[in-house]
Amino acid sequence: MRTLLSDVRYAVRVLLKQPGFALVAVVTLALGIGANTAIFSVVDAALLRSLPFKDPERLMHLWETKPQHEFNRSEASYPDFLDWRQAAGFESVAGYSMAFFTLKGEGGPERVQGAVVTSNFFDTLGVRAERGRTFLEGEDKPGGPCVVVLSHSLWQRSYGGDGRILGQPVATSGGSCTVVGVLPAGFSFARVGDAEMWATLRPSERQASARYWHWVQVIARLKPGVTLEAARAQMQTIGARIAADDPKAHAGTSIGVVPLQEEFVGHLKPVLFALLGAVGLVLLIACANVANLLLARSTARRKEIAIRTALGASRARIVRQLLTESVLLSLAGGAAALVIALWGVDLLVAAIPQAQLDYMPYLRHLSIDTNILLFTFMLSLVTGVVFGLAPALSASRADLQETLKDGGRSSGARRTRGVRDLLVVSEVALSLVLLVGAGLLMKSLVRMLSVNPGFRTENLLTLNLTLPPARYAEAAKATAFYDELLRRVSALPGVRGAAEVSSLPLSGFGGGSGTPSVVGLPESATEGAESHLRTVSPNYFDVMGVPVLKGRDFDERDKAGAPPVILVNQTFVERVFGGGDPLGQRVTFKFTADQPPFEIVGVVGDEKVISLDVQTGPVIYFPVAQDSNSFMSLVTRTNADPSALASAVRGEVRALDAEVPVFDVMTMEQVINDSQATFMRRYPAYLIGVFACVALLLAVVGIYGVISYAVTQRTREIAIRVALGAQGRDVLRLVLLDGVLLALAGVGLGVGGALVLTRLMTGLLFGVSAADPFVYAFVSLLLVAVALAACLVPARRATKVDPMVALRYE
Repeated sequence: MRTLLSDVRYAVRVLLKQPGFALVAVVTLALGIGANTAIFSVVDAALLRSLPFKDPERLMHLWETKPQHEFNRSEASYPDFLDWRQAAGFESVAGYSMAFFTLKGEGGPERVQGAVVTSNFFDTLGVRAERGRTFLEGEDKPGGPCVVVLSHSLWQRSYGGDGRILGQPVATSGGSCTVVGVLPAGFSFARVGDAEMWATLRPSERQASARYWHWVQVIARLKPGVTLEAARAQMQTIGARIAADDPKAHAGTSIGVVPLQEEFVGHLKPVLFALLGAVGLVLLIACANVANLLLARSTARRKEIAIRTALGASRARIVRQLLTESVLLSLAGGAAALVIALWGVDLLVAAIPQAQLDYMPYLRHLSIDTNILLFTFMLSLVTGVVFGLAPALSASRADLQETLKDGGRSSGARRTRGVRDLLVVSEVALSLVLLVGAGLLMKSLVRMLSVNPGFRTENLLTLNLTLPPARYAEAAKATAFYDELLRRVSALPGVRGAAEVSSLPLSGFGGGSGTPSVVGLPESATEGAESHLRTVSPNYFDVMGVPVLKGRDFDERDKAGAPPVILVNQTFVERVFGGGDPLGQRVTFKFTADQPPFEIVGVVGDEKVISLDVQTGPVIYFPVAQDSNSFMSLVTRTNADPSALASAVRGEVRALDAEVPVFDVMTMEQVINDSQATFMRRYPAYLIGVFACVALLLAVVGIYGVISYAVTQRTREIAIRVALGAQGRDVLRLVLLDGVLLALAGVGLGVGGALVLTRLMTGLLFGVSAADPFVYAFVSLLLVAVALAACLVPARRATKVDPMVALRYE
């Protein structure tokens, strides 16, 4: 221990004598370690930490799976949910569904995101109320009283944290509900976003009996000792029994069992692993850069090391002293990295759109905790050894006789030149891998955003609204509200047209789905035509710019009580009718078995429903007057900037009914930019692009340092060449060739590495091959050009060598 303290004190004195060197090394390491710490904070919160529930490894999510269908998984119907509860391997099985509530208050209606859950939902998670209680068995029965549990944030915001709210009724759009409990602060359930109000799931008579109506999402807790494989086998048996009992609705279906944590964060794994790999490469480049600095410094310390060796210091003792210095540098870099990480974590979270952050609540309160401190400390130690080992071993091999001779000043330089060149080649190779990854992601993002959505996205304002069920229980009242709202908004100055749709395109939600049957055609004709079901106003296609290809649009004829009609998109026609004429064909659905068939009166162009990266599937449109919904989206086409009319459109809704909440007011460009498909490509593209730029800068500094050092060491050689008649351009070519050869070697090695590593990010690419030749060629030329530019300064300095001065000095 005494020897170690002596080494530390000596290392501190040595580093303080060269503050410029120490500062450059610490800043370089802080960038690499700080980036890794920031990304690890996200990875730790999303992937490594257990869910904040009791025994989270036993929590599962259940889905109905349909491998041969376009929609390959779906929620359970309520009868299916009751059957799933019979699985012997589960301790409890609970259902939930996302919901929205409208709280009535003095400041006007407030839309609150929430969920409806079965009475055992919180018991299944192992969550207890902070105040009051959660739900009791039987409170989720049809026709029971409305009871709700509040989130801690809603309790504080709307009720001032007053405990007297327990047992009191609160006014909602659906009527009066009694508050029975408040959940703990920080509780969240990612599958329902940032839910703040929880009510009991009470199915209607129709929901409770319809097997075709899939709307209940299901979680379950395994019994102690039951494995995931055993639970899956049990659910397969139950699924087969359901399919045998109801072959029309469940043919080819099964039941999937997924760990709940995988359900929460599985879609983020490719992004996080890509970012973790990128910052790892940045750290390796930083290590190579600092190692180069240490190698250059060790040349200047050759005599010191030789004297210590002559006085009896062993090679191991020399190596230990030099490693102590490098570890001290790394620990100082790690301390500075914590500041960068704190700033970086805030930037990482701030770059996530709010629409996506709502479904990643574990990222809301990231902090540098004990785990992160331990990670940073260990990473700093390992980094210090990694970048310090090669210089230490090289410096400890000093030749005493050669070093101590008067003319031995440059004897050690030749030994370190090969190591330094290798480090620079490695930096260039790693930089190329990062630049190629960033280039592929950027090109993928551009390709996706250039996809034709099937409608015009410019000058389009969107918003969502929910009609209070108690006030608009009758379909006629809802239809009258929508008609009057469209009339008012369309009359606003600067508005070209307004329309309504039940599910906003490109918002990530396809709305309902169903497989129709065509009267007169066999069931097999529509096996591949599971369709998105959407309700629209008569002028929707005109406002959106979607062409009506055949037949007619909805109009005033398609009112309540009139013969039911539908429109279908081009993809539906191709799949069901093989491109033939569908006009006049009649269609039925399982959920409309007691109604007359729907007549196809028109065919419209394909519009992207879910996102730009999802292939367009069959879509069926219903007229709003015949299929009124309480939740609708308003789309408004404007003559100029649509956001300028947001207040006016809100005002018209408020003037028509002050209790109707308006939310998610965005332009269509914002909807696209905030969507999950865009986020999953833009987020890693931008971050890896930033890391690639940092890596490129470090590589340039490395090349400059090596070439500049080489020029210094070859001053005598260059002077002799000039004395023998070499021209400036000859010297320039000589020096530049060294730098270009290093860059080309790094590019060659990096291309091979990129071809292997970029295949791991194929899932993040869209319309771009992992071996895209344009990206590889562009990045390679860029690196060579930048390396050439980095060599110009030392090369020009070499051309100015005065032979007389240089040789006299020698």
